[in-house]
Amino acid sequence: MVETPKSQYAQIAAELRERIDGGTYPPGSSLPSETRLADEFGVTRVTINKALTLLRASGDVKVRRGSDTRVRSLPRIPRDAKRRYAARQEGTGAGEVEARRLSLESKTQYREIARVPAPPAVAETLRLGKREDTLVRRRVLYANGEPTQIADSYFPWSIVKGDKALMREEVGKGGSYSRLAELGHGPVRFTEDVTVRVPDDAEQRTLELEATQPVFEIWHVAYTADDRPVEVCIHVMPGHLWTLKYDWDDETATTGP
Repeated sequence: MVETPKSQYAQIAAELRERIDGGTYPPGSSLPSETRLADEFGVTRVTINKALTLLRASGDVKVRRGSDTRVRSLPRIPRDAKRRYAARQEGTGAGEVEARRLSLESKTQYREIARVPAPPAVAETLRLGKREDTLVRRRVLYANGEPTQIADSYFPWSIVKGDKALMREEVGKGGSYSRLAELGHGPVRFTEDVTVRVPDDAEQRTLELEATQPVFEIWHVAYTADDRPVEVCIHVMPGHLWTLKYDWDDETATTGP
């Protein structure tokens, strides 16, 4: 089968990506201007602009309005679904621990902590009645000042209404799950459903994304030992910033005699 040759702008994008990966353009550095790149590659600025559009869509570079084009400054952040919550005792939450392990400065900005009616899908997952409320904790996580995810957690109001810590931004060491454990509802099992989609307008603004950059939406549910769901957390995360890791045991495997 004969393959169609790559377009000029795709070839240039591939070359610039190799330079980024190889350190010619280090994280956070500015790329040469479109004019300089056009002269170097012997093409028009329109072609260079198309190449940069590919790099913007893949998250390799970011364009600052009224400024220049810069190489992505953050590394990919590993998210180990199985081990991240076990490590939360190292800080106030799993997200903080993940950033700190990469020597990144972690920050959490809360947008809302309040008693609210449960959205229908959340109510169904938490097995709530029609008139039951939830405690929502809406936050944006940052690493080195850049947004890395949106995370909205919902808890059944009936089990958290007497806990003052969960109504504060800083809930203490171990995060919200340690507070749930103190209330007698400590999570021991988790499920996650992952969807890849494009961000909506609000998510684009909050996460500083291009309209074409995909995000992971992770629907995380925590259960107690008696299989009661006690939290739904909806994570929205830039696809180019995160690596998701899942591992499990093969329960059907048997050893030989």
